Amino acid sequence: EVARESMCLSACRGIPSIVQHRRTYADAYQSENGDSFIVMDYVGRLNLRGYMQRRVTRRRRFSEAEVRRIMKQLLEGAKAMHGQGVLHLDIKPENVLLDDGTEDRKERPKKGAIEADVRGEVKGDRVVYKIGGFGMSQKKGPGKSLPEVTILTPYSAPELLLHSREYDDRVDTWGLGCIMADLLSGTGASMFDGESDIEIMAKVFGIVGTEGIKDWSGYSGLAADRKSKLPGDGGISRLRHKFPSRKLSSAGFEVLSGLLESNPEKRLTAAEALQKPWFGKQRRGFGSFFKSCMVGVLPEI
Repeated sequence: EVARESMCLSACRGIPSIVQHRRTYADAYQSENGDSFIVMDYVGRLNLRGYMQRRVTRRRRFSEAEVRRIMKQLLEGAKAMHGQGVLHLDIKPENVLLDDGTEDRKERPKKGAIEADVRGEVKGDRVVYKIGGFGMSQKKGPGKSLPEVTILTPYSAPELLLHSREYDDRVDTWGLGCIMADLLSGTGASMFDGESDIEIMAKVFGIVGTEGIKDWSGYSGLAADRKSKLPGDGGISRLRHKFPSRKLSSAGFEVLSGLLESNPEKRLTAAEALQKPWFGKQRRGFGSFFKSCMVGVLPEI
C-alpha cells in the first residue's frame, strides 16, 4: 500500500495543485512490524473543509468568482494527475489543503499561546489549493484491472456507490463537482452527506436523478441487488432547482451539471471542464465592480 501511494505521488511531481512527494523510507526488514514513511511538503493546517466551515462561522459565502478560481486550480491539478495515469479515488474537501506560501516563514508560537495562523487572515488570491490524501489512489496501466472501491463517501461517484469496477478518471471529476456544490451551497457540509451508502445514494439520485445512470452502458452489467438500491422516485435531475440562476450563472451551471452527471460516459473530464466558457476571460460589469468596492477587492480567509 505504501509503495502504491508513493508511486502515484511520484508520478505527480511538479504539479502545482498536488502536494509534493519528497521521499519514501521503509525498514530493511520485510515484516508486518516494519515501519514505512512518506515524506511530503508541509502545506499548512487548514484544509478546504475547515475553510468552508470558517466562512460559514463568519457569514461570508463564497462568490461565484471565488468558486471559479478554486475549481480552476483543482481541475488543472486533476487534469495533470490523470495525464500521468493516476486516479485519486478519494477527492473530498478534507483532502484539499490550502497553501498561502507563509507556513515556512511563521515563527513557532510559545507553548500555550494562541497560534497566529488560527486567527490570522491571508489574502485569497495568494492561496494555492493542493490535492493530497493519496492513500486510495491507483495507477492505471495497459491491461490492468481496477479494484472495487469499498470505502465510500458522500463524494463517491454513482458507479462506485453501485460497486462497479467499470470506472475511470471521471470518478474524480464527480468528487470535484461535489466540492463545487459544497462551495456554492455555503453550509460547510456535504450536499450528499449520509450515515450509510443507502442514505448517500438516496441524496445523490434525489438531486441528480436516475435517468443518467440508467442510460450508462455499464448499468446493464450490474447485479440486480445493486440496481435495487436505486431510489424508485429518482426521475429527472433537480440540480438546477438546487442552484437557481440567482445563485449560479448558466455558464457555471454548465460546469456543475457536467461534473455531476450520473452517467459516467457523459460526465466531463477535467480537461473538458476547463474548456468550458465559465473558465474563459471574464468581463467585469458595474455590479461586480460596485460589490468589490463595498467588501474589499481581495477576498480574505
